[in-house]
Amino acid sequence: MLLLVCSVATFGLHAASDLLHDIQQLSDDRMSGRKTATSGADQARSYIQQRFFALGLTRLKADFQHPFHYRSGFSDNQGINLIAELKGCSQPEAYIVMTAHYDHLGIIRGKIYNGADDNASGVAAMLALAALLKTQPCPHYSYLFVATDAEEDGLYGAKAFVASPPVPLQQVVLNLNLDMLSRGERQNKLYLYGAFSLPGVADYLKTKDFAVNLKLRNRSKGLRGQQHIDWANASDHAPFRRAGIPFLFFGVDGHSQYHTPQDDWQRINPDYLQRVFTSVSQVVLWLDQQPPEWYRAARKTK
Repeated sequence: MLLLVCSVATFGLHAASDLLHDIQQLSDDRMSGRKTATSGADQARSYIQQRFFALGLTRLKADFQHPFHYRSGFSDNQGINLIAELKGCSQPEAYIVMTAHYDHLGIIRGKIYNGADDNASGVAAMLALAALLKTQPCPHYSYLFVATDAEEDGLYGAKAFVASPPVPLQQVVLNLNLDMLSRGERQNKLYLYGAFSLPGVADYLKTKDFAVNLKLRNRSKGLRGQQHIDWANASDHAPFRRAGIPFLFFGVDGHSQYHTPQDDWQRINPDYLQRVFTSVSQVVLWLDQQPPEWYRAARKTK
């Protein structure tokens, strides 16, 4: 286990600059805040597609694009999820689905809401985790890396995935959702919600030291900074939870730039970002080593 932790830490040193670069690109003004069905969202998709190609991930549809329709208010809308696959070796028909939404709020009253933390950081972490898993001899499980659209409108990208999955839903053993990972602020906390959906995760976390202050959220409702948040339904893990699929949601505490035009990459502490990636990577690689019976048992308890 010591060798595993060291390898993650070493990889994290190289991944930190790529992480910050991806966040910078996705939260650049030219992306215009990545609002669903805008030219900024088109540019964000193009960037993520290029990164999927560069990582050598497999596309299930042309250019990784999985369009969907949804109704919000009185209008019919279209979003586009991006999905890439990495096949596992010992459990190739069992999938861990990693989600991170790439959309944000766009331009409001002439100001660009760049969404560096929310959620360019989650997408960048997902890309870095894909790169990490590619460095392993071969992951045990297969992975779907899903950059979801229309999360800000009502989790519609994740809902579309669960309603019409590219692989049978019974083959999905876990959802790992990454949403806001780059702003630890003064207490350097990283929260994990959903450990109760996989018995044993909490015990594992208690026995390990992490590079950040990793805290479990056990209640579905509570404060995120000064804001009340319904953790069970706050992000793209919610449709998976409702479908009875075990899930883990990683996210930071609230900060004063959340959903404001000031959520920019310059406010991110690169050292904290690296420590978050090292910590999340440690958990992800441990999860990949767990037997399929463990996941099946958790699914049966739903």
